[in-house]
Amino acid sequence: MAFWGIFSALLSAGSWAFGTITFERIGKVIPYVGITFLKGVFSIVLMIILLFSSDGLYPIGWWEFTFLALSGIIGITIGDSLFFKSLQDLGAKTQVIFFLLGQILTMILSLLFLGELLTLEQYIGAFILLMGVVITTWGNQSNHPNKIRGIVFGLLSMLCFSISAIMVKAAIADVPVITATFYRMVFGTIFALGYGVTSKNFNTWIAPLKDMRLCGLFVINVIFITYGGFLLSMVAIKYISVALASVLSATEPIFVLMLAFLISKEKITRRELIGTVITLIGLFLIINSERLIK
Repeated sequence: MAFWGIFSALLSAGSWAFGTITFERIGKVIPYVGITFLKGVFSIVLMIILLFSSDGLYPIGWWEFTFLALSGIIGITIGDSLFFKSLQDLGAKTQVIFFLLGQILTMILSLLFLGELLTLEQYIGAFILLMGVVITTWGNQSNHPNKIRGIVFGLLSMLCFSISAIMVKAAIADVPVITATFYRMVFGTIFALGYGVTSKNFNTWIAPLKDMRLCGLFVINVIFITYGGFLLSMVAIKYISVALASVLSATEPIFVLMLAFLISKEKITRRELIGTVITLIGLFLIINSERLIK
């Protein structure tokens, strides 16, 4: 099962990379909390379709329900909103650097609260992987007028994501992935809706989707994020440690680089190529670790 956890974490990172690139464009016309809410609504619809095609919602206890609900509020309502705002302020290439700090924070929290300890080979692989991502993204930062605000929101979003991941791990052991993802989506979306209604910004969130091209881009994005980003990240957390799943998700900048090359025909520099190779070496060490083979 560890292999599927690793594979799911990497596919999730690739899905989030696609989402990061496209949401940077969408964020120019839709407010950041609005993106969180609209993404949640479409995601819930997609999850309901998935539930109907499977065994439906799995009955869970109040303890698991509470942790999944809080995880959705902290990770989706608050974390995603701060992430999208930081994305607007900093841009995609700069913002993904915060994921590196988020992975380190998650590793620390998983050790403190879950007692998760990686093997020496996994720690070495994680260090090499993160260094490869740093080399790949270093120097890609562009100037933005609200850089300080973007940095603050980026750091806060990573804190929310880390806390949310720990809560999911604590609750998901005996809960199917589809059920757990659905509950997180519902509560994250409900609280985003509450903010929109009380702040009277609801209409400004929906109006931009009258543009059919933008709406189509948004729907395609949400499909990738829901089935790829959210669902597969939950599979990863279920079958491997939170720390390891978090480290593997740090490969997102590499996927951003690849997608930028394939979609936008952006050139890959020698530094980016070297960083990608170093990242792959770290990834190989993680996959080849004895604990995962067992």
